[in-house]
Amino acid sequence: MRGRKLAFKILNWYSTLWMSAKAKVEVRGLENIPERAEGERRVYVLLNHSTTYDIVALMHISKRPFVIMMDQGAFTFPVIGRILRRAGFVPLEKESSKAAFEECSQAVRRGYPLVISLHEGDSTIGKFGPPRTGGIRIAHSAGASLYPIYLKVEDAKISHLSFRGINGTSYPYTTFRNAVYSIEFLKPFSLSSLPPEPAYEDFRRVAEELDQERARMDGLYGETMRQLETDLAEARRRGGSPLRVAW
Repeated sequence: MRGRKLAFKILNWYSTLWMSAKAKVEVRGLENIPERAEGERRVYVLLNHSTTYDIVALMHISKRPFVIMMDQGAFTFPVIGRILRRAGFVPLEKESSKAAFEECSQAVRRGYPLVISLHEGDSTIGKFGPPRTGGIRIAHSAGASLYPIYLKVEDAKISHLSFRGINGTSYPYTTFRNAVYSIEFLKPFSLSSLPPEPAYEDFRRVAEELDQERARMDGLYGETMRQLETDLAEARRRGGSPLRVAW
């Protein structure tokens, strides 16, 4: 437990330094995530990704540890990989995801909040796949509440770059600077419409409903960000956020 908290603090410290230098972070919808009741379990579904550094933004505003399923590529870097694993983050092998989902389910049952993406594909660089059902299935099986999160950074501030890994492979990524970064917690999404023993089609229907919510938020934030770009044309967007979220 102590090792996990220390690893999470290291990631939180790094994330705060990075976000403070790169963006002004706006956190909205805190009224939608009241303090967890004793024994309450939670799964947070990321409706979208804005950049590769979305997890850094979430770590920056975090008061307590959470669990997240991440592509296994992030764990191949010796020091970073060990810290991520010690912090409780779960590597996802896309060819065989069963073990990762089982580890996340067990973490939720032990009381750790889980953060998981809605979409397949490398959405951090703008390549969205279809909505997937994993987070919904975990929430249902663990008896957890489901909370959607929407992320948005100014489109004009996003840079598309790449780096070469130790294996010689080129990895694309997206980053930003001098940007407004918005994190919005939406109202909990009810799973009461699911039957006692849901079929895949039932989970798929819920995933599609969440994706419709993502499309609605895209429309709302499209206008909001355009206005911000006009209002803050000469302003420096730095400092991160003073708010911390207990999940």
